[in-house]
Amino acid sequence: MSFGAFDTLPKLSQKDALHILKTPIDELKLSSDYYKAVFHLAKYPSRETEEALMDLLISESMDNSILIAKRKAIEVLGRLGCKKAITIIGNNLKSKDPYLVENAAWALQELSCADAELHNLIGCLLEQSHQNQRVLIQSLAKMGAISELPKIKQLLVKDEISSGVKGAAIAAISRLTGESNNLDILRSNLDLDNQNDRQSAVQDIIDAKEYSLLELVLQTPVSPYFRIRSIELLWDKTVDHLFEFNLTKSLDLLLLDDPKNIRILNHYQSKTNSNFLVKELFSTDFRKCYLALSSLLKIPKEEIWTTIKDYLQEFKKDYGALYFLMIILRKINDSGDKNNKISIELLNHCLDDSWPKFMKFKAQAILASVDIDKNIFYDNYENWLNEEKTPYWVCRYATLMCIQRLIDKENQIKFKDALLRIKVDSNKFVRLKVNDLLI
Repeated sequence: MSFGAFDTLPKLSQKDALHILKTPIDELKLSSDYYKAVFHLAKYPSRETEEALMDLLISESMDNSILIAKRKAIEVLGRLGCKKAITIIGNNLKSKDPYLVENAAWALQELSCADAELHNLIGCLLEQSHQNQRVLIQSLAKMGAISELPKIKQLLVKDEISSGVKGAAIAAISRLTGESNNLDILRSNLDLDNQNDRQSAVQDIIDAKEYSLLELVLQTPVSPYFRIRSIELLWDKTVDHLFEFNLTKSLDLLLLDDPKNIRILNHYQSKTNSNFLVKELFSTDFRKCYLALSSLLKIPKEEIWTTIKDYLQEFKKDYGALYFLMIILRKINDSGDKNNKISIELLNHCLDDSWPKFMKFKAQAILASVDIDKNIFYDNYENWLNEEKTPYWVCRYATLMCIQRLIDKENQIKFKDALLRIKVDSNKFVRLKVNDLLI
């Protein structure tokens, strides 16, 4: 189980975590200690851990701190694959707390629950509008609960349901029956104004296994994470043949992330300046980011540079904005330009080992390295191809894209040994790219 870079809670041993859960909450220094204990127990898979978490779920206390800890306990048991907890988790579907119900439904799906009574209970909960109907539908679909199909279909015809619930219902019906209906709704949901709705639409297409919509997904203005994930989960060898989908070409375009390849339906109603556009790169709405990026690349380089310098420190602290900044530098940098030193400074900042391994901007920095300072690429490409040192496959793939550019331009064969070494890379997309380069 991965905890990533954002595990900022104080460290706790399994022994101390178990002790906390055995201590009455009114004897603890902090009421949040229960949550902290549950969180850390996820790092210690064992019978003792599972039993402690199940004991917590049996508690009838309505204390808010215990309730929050119980939500996390259900999630952890699901992630640990603790099937003996199915009955206890299922009992929490009757809770008055919708978040506890939501986590219980999710955990049961992770545990591949086949209990028809629990399926029926979740199906009945769909009638309650205060529940997270989207998660409940997804849970039923992933558990293969065909018995609940009529309830899902009944929900679909209601006028007042949200786009997220409707999309989940369409995906569930497709998953449970194999029928591809209402694709026009899934397709149109990709263009909704709200970013969360667009992200939900991407997930619905993945859940419905609608390969025919993959190309549209890749053009949708959402986080690159969602688009990359769609390729990871939707692509198989039949897709290229059935839908004329070229995988490596599509992956290359996805990583280059030119705003020309993104479906941006809105436009600025009035003239904008570089200051406004750069500020938009810090937005959490990727549609705004791509629109700003597209507009920035149309104005003079010197004007862009002036504004970048004004926001240099802000960029260094915002990993979303850094992603787009690397794309800009790749487009506007000139190695002989007076601003090249700033480009190198920003590039090294993004490539610094102190960042978590899976930061999305690192792949963009690798791509930019060839344009900003080839020596940085030559000094690091072998480490970037090393799966142990660079576990995020997108970064290894980006490195291969750079090698492809250098081979094409300079006809260098110095990379051949490195390419041969990673023919056995664990990621199928990296292997395919290597094979393309070795042909």
